[in-house]
Amino acid sequence: MTLIVNYYNQIGGGKNRSVILLKFLAALLITYSHMGLLFPQYGWLVTGGSIGDGLFFFCFGFTLFLGRTDNFPNWYKRRINRIYPTIIMWALFSSFFFGWNWSVEELITTPCYWFIPCIMVYYVIFYIIRTFFMNHLKWVFMFFSIVIVLGSIWLLDYTKSVMYADISFMRMYYFLFMLLGAMTAIKKRKKRTSLRAGVSVLISVLFYYACMGSYKLNPMLCRYQLISLISLLSTIYWLFVFCDTVKIASVFDKPQVSKPIYFISTLTLEVYMVQYALFTDKFNVFFH
Repeated sequence: MTLIVNYYNQIGGGKNRSVILLKFLAALLITYSHMGLLFPQYGWLVTGGSIGDGLFFFCFGFTLFLGRTDNFPNWYKRRINRIYPTIIMWALFSSFFFGWNWSVEELITTPCYWFIPCIMVYYVIFYIIRTFFMNHLKWVFMFFSIVIVLGSIWLLDYTKSVMYADISFMRMYYFLFMLLGAMTAIKKRKKRTSLRAGVSVLISVLFYYACMGSYKLNPMLCRYQLISLISLLSTIYWLFVFCDTVKIASVFDKPQVSKPIYFISTLTLEVYMVQYALFTDKFNVFFH
C-alpha cells in the first residue's frame, strides 16, 4: 500500500496528473454531449457523453482506492461534504436566476441529476469492497459483470439502442468503470509510449462508435449491444494510459496550460450541474 501512496503523491500535492487530465476531458465531453439543443440541425454530431461518464466513474474509483482509510461515518461524511454544499448553492442560485423550485426531497435525491444519487450509493458499495475485497478486485469485477449481463437480458429494449441513455439500469454499467479505476490504481503499470497508447485509444474509440452506429442503422443488431461495453471500457482504460505517459503528462510543466486544466478538473461537479440550466431552448437564439 505504501508504494501505491508514493505513486499517488509523486506528482506533487497528492494529485495524479493523468487523473486531472481525465477529469478535464470528461468535463469537456459531458458538456459537449448536452449541447444538442443548441445545434438541433447537427444533433448527430453531439456525442461523447458515455465516454465522459465512463471517465468520471473511472476517476472516482481510482481516487477512492488511493485515498486515506477511516471508519465509515467519517469517510462517508467527507463524501457528503464534497458534493452536497455544491448542490445547496446551486439550488439557491438556480431558484433565484432560473426560477427552479427545489423541495427538500429533491435536494437529497436530485432527480434531475442521476449521477449524484448514483455515486452516493456507489460510495457505500465501494467502502465495503475496499474494506473486505481489496485483494480480490478481479473477482468482484467478474461478479458484477455477470450481474449486469444477466440484468441486461431482462431489462434492455432490443428494438433500439438504449444501453447508455434511456433506462435506469444504465447506471449499473458505470459501476464497472469505477471498478476498472480501482484495479488500475492498485496494479503495477507497465510503461508505454504515448504513440502506442494513442493508437490503442483510437482503435477502441473507432470500435465503440462502429458498434453504436451499427445498432442505429440495423435495429436487429441491438441484441448485441453489450459488445459496445467492452470497447467503452477499453477506451477509458487506454485514455488513462495515454494521459499517464511521460510525454502527455509533461503538459503540466507549462503553467499556462496546466492551470486552466487543473481549474476545470476541480469543478467537474459544478460544470455538470450548471450545464442543464444553460443548454435550453431559450439559448438557441444565439446559435441560429
